[in-house]
Amino acid sequence: METISIGIIGAGYIGREHARSIRLIRTMFGDKVKLVGIADINIDAAKNAARDFEIEYATDDIDAIINDPKINTIFSCVPTKFHFDVISKAAACGKAIFCEKPFAISPEQAQQVHDLLISTNTPHQIGFVLRYAPTYHAMKQLLAERASESKLRTIILRDDQVFPIKGISHFTDWRSHAELAGAGVLIEHGIHDLDLFEWLFGKITRVSANSKNFHGYVGIEDQIEIRMEFENGVTANMIHLWHDIAAHQSIRHFEIFFQQSLVTSDTYDMHHITVRNSVAESKFERPDLYRMIADQPLFKDIAHREDLVFVSDYYAIQDYWFVRNLLENKPLSPTIVDGLRAYKLAYACYDSAEKDGAWVATA
Repeated sequence: METISIGIIGAGYIGREHARSIRLIRTMFGDKVKLVGIADINIDAAKNAARDFEIEYATDDIDAIINDPKINTIFSCVPTKFHFDVISKAAACGKAIFCEKPFAISPEQAQQVHDLLISTNTPHQIGFVLRYAPTYHAMKQLLAERASESKLRTIILRDDQVFPIKGISHFTDWRSHAELAGAGVLIEHGIHDLDLFEWLFGKITRVSANSKNFHGYVGIEDQIEIRMEFENGVTANMIHLWHDIAAHQSIRHFEIFFQQSLVTSDTYDMHHITVRNSVAESKFERPDLYRMIADQPLFKDIAHREDLVFVSDYYAIQDYWFVRNLLENKPLSPTIVDGLRAYKLAYACYDSAEKDGAWVATA
């Protein structure tokens, strides 16, 4: 593409996040990137986003954005149920697509989205934003160093979040409705971690899971505990939960045990990793992590933007690469292939939970 003109569908939390990110990075592309329009059935939300992020116009007509000949790129930032409709219409119009996760309310719909994007050869990217977080690239480097010293034994992850309905950031309640969201904490939030786990540790071969529902929303699990095994024989345990602790918004707490070392990370602020071995405890704070990744291909061309890399603004980094790769006609990543894989992992966990934790293969 010679220029990118963007239309955003959805002016909720994640639509605003992308609008903010694009406004932040568009100056890096001169006049090649424009924020043209934003649509939401809540016209006030659309107008507010247009005002806040310097978008040319707002509307409550989603089709008007998709069909606008001035727009060649669509960001689908709608509740899960509606992604397929947006993707189908945008692909039919020949638009490039950035689609947020989760992008389907069932395995069957996930397969439909995959087949549509692949068969139409539509340029697209799926919003597994943690792949663009500098912290996890630094972690991957540290894990490789530890693996050269001793064997990886097991991984533990706790991923918790205030139930994202009418909270500080999430000001709508659609995630509590199964007909709109598909399911609960795993498909909505934990799908990031399923993708991240395979990116960091390799292919997952089987899972065992148990889920619970404390809030009482039908079909919306708010706690799920998963045991998994990787192709290399390593095991892992993760727990995902939504809670009502307002003073504790969210955190991903990692404990990664090697035979001779332990790597931990509390990524509430996305910039803290600790490594312990028989000799010492080493703490890596934001400046340390920045130095570790500043020369990596993903970051070296934007390392001067401390407001992106130094503070780990991974949404802006993600959108920077989506825009840049579109302009340069380079491959986009992650794609619907990665997205479908994460869905299959999630629904293998749901299958296991329905079978009282029986092991389910993920191949």
